Amino acid sequence: MMNWVSMDNIYNLSTNSKKQEIKKELDKEAFLELLVTQLKNQDPLEPLKDREFIAQMTQLSTLEQITNMSESVQKFVESSASLYRAQASSMVGKYAVVKSNVLELSRGSTSTQVFKLESPSHVILKIYDENGKLVRQEDLGNLSEGMQTFLWDGRNDDGVMLPDGKYTFNLYSVQPDGNLEEISAMDGGKVEAVQFRDNDVYVLVNGNLYPISSIIEISQEG
Repeated sequence: MMNWVSMDNIYNLSTNSKKQEIKKELDKEAFLELLVTQLKNQDPLEPLKDREFIAQMTQLSTLEQITNMSESVQKFVESSASLYRAQASSMVGKYAVVKSNVLELSRGSTSTQVFKLESPSHVILKIYDENGKLVRQEDLGNLSEGMQTFLWDGRNDDGVMLPDGKYTFNLYSVQPDGNLEEISAMDGGKVEAVQFRDNDVYVLVNGNLYPISSIIEISQEG
């Protein structure tokens, strides 16, 4: 299994570092300008005392150190972002297992969905259309521990065949107190592509885009 640094975290750190770098540069320039102006306009009868001058130079030195540190952090962030993209791209061609709750209804049929039970459970299936409307609820009964599957026939609760398109589903385990606990379903296949969109990373598996955070496992072959 592969661990990935969050792209959002890298982007936010990069943005914050740039803002901090700009702000510190302006602070340093403003400080120098103020110090020079003060030296030019000081009263000859009351020149800037050594202690005050040393204190101000110390502040300038601190600003310089902060600026240099900001530049180093920015370079590190840019390097990390490039490395992250390279690592993500290296998944192309490998077999990925991802969390999935997508059903593609085509010509009245869908593919078999896989899920895993950590213990024997009473399982409920709920299917929703693209507008989030519940179109089918089915009691899958008491299932044993381990890998399980279900195959939707494309019909709603009234037995009417629904139009082709994308649907979503949720699986629930009925708890002893009657509450429902969601179960993660899975999809698996070869990573066809890696896409970068708005600072998020997605993998294309079986024609569907999944966020990189949904990956459960990566291997050389399925």
